[in-house]
Amino acid sequence: MRHRLLSFAIALGLSGAAVSAATAADFYGAEPQAPMSASALVPACNDPKVLAEVEDQFEYGAVNMLKTGVVIDEFSGLMEKAFFPQTEDSPIERRYCQGEALISDGHRRTLYYTVSHPLGFASLGWKAEGCVLGLDKWLIYGANCQSLRRF
Repeated sequence: MRHRLLSFAIALGLSGAAVSAATAADFYGAEPQAPMSASALVPACNDPKVLAEVEDQFEYGAVNMLKTGVVIDEFSGLMEKAFFPQTEDSPIERRYCQGEALISDGHRRTLYYTVSHPLGFASLGWKAEGCVLGLDKWLIYGANCQSLRRF
């Protein structure tokens, strides 16, 4: 646990993101799964590239679906909820993540997102998808972002 927190603190310092400690409350009473292994095909939940992709997706949806110009100002409380490596029976590797997003309208909202491989452009690389609780009015990810929550 100590090594995990130290690794997380170093990653935060390198990314320059304003993210709180990984010891945020777990709403389901279970500990998050072990952090990413060196052989994982998907980046960690707090990877700046993952957060940038989630932010870009949200901003596109805000303009085109919500018809507003709100943006994500800040991520906090990021944690990994589950990790499923690629196996013979499951060819897609997935990491389920949760955190909070400070929206430019001043509200803090729960954010659920996944990082999956190989679901990137033309099935190469990884892809991140996110859902901000309360702002998925078309239920693209199901009621209360259910398809990205999982845990």
